[in-house]
Amino acid sequence: MKKLLVIVCLEILVFSFCSIHKSNSNDNSVRVDNFGHGQIHNVQVRDFSEIPKGLLYNIDEMGKDNSSILNECEGKYLNYIFNIDPQDFNLVGKQVGFITRGKTYYFKETRERFYSNSTIVGGSSLYIFNAEQKAESGGYDAAIVYWSKFSLPIEDVVKRLKKH
Repeated sequence: MKKLLVIVCLEILVFSFCSIHKSNSNDNSVRVDNFGHGQIHNVQVRDFSEIPKGLLYNIDEMGKDNSSILNECEGKYLNYIFNIDPQDFNLVGKQVGFITRGKTYYFKETRERFYSNSTIVGGSSLYIFNAEQKAESGGYDAAIVYWSKFSLPIEDVVKRLKKH
């Protein structure tokens, strides 16, 4: 009986050290997907007061069209809220898919929160693709998933973009 108890305790100990990533809304780290390709970034800015006035001054220039290519204002804003170093990966001029309702809706909601004196920037995640994922998605460099209850695997994001 003691041997059985010891075996059960050892199994519990081993399983407790398994690398299971539990994502929650307070997890602000950069994550690499399961295959070591691509990156997932969570919003690093929670309040509009944390964003430089120069970026917010151009908020009306964001989301004016349905183009998946980000203009300078959109790219700089997203670089800032996701804490992306433009020397590592610059979102300006990149093809980015917006999963839920699209780019115009994303920035429309952002403007509405800003102009209504809301402090909350909004919940979203940025998925940066490697070369293989970019090709498989239809040429997208990255994707933004917003107001999702679940953290999506990067493979699912690529598949969703491929359908569009």
